[in-house]
Amino acid sequence: MHSNLDLRVVLSLVEERQERLRRTSLLVSEHTSRRRVRRWLGHQLVRFGSRLANEPTMRPVRAP
Repeated sequence: MHSNLDLRVVLSLVEERQERLRRTSLLVSEHTSRRRVRRWLGHQLVRFGSRLANEPTMRPVRAP
C-alpha cells in the first residue's frame, strides 16, 4: 500500500516532467512559427522586388 508521501512525490515528479515537456514544445513550435513568418516575408519581398524591377520607370534608359 502506498503512503500519501509516495503519492505526493510521484505527482510532483509528473508535474515537473510535464512542465519541462511544455517548455520544450513551446520553444520548438515558436521556432518553427518564426521560420514560417520569415519565409513568408522573404517570399513577399522577392515578389515585390521582381515587380518593382519590371516597372517601366525602373528599367535602364536606352540610348537613341
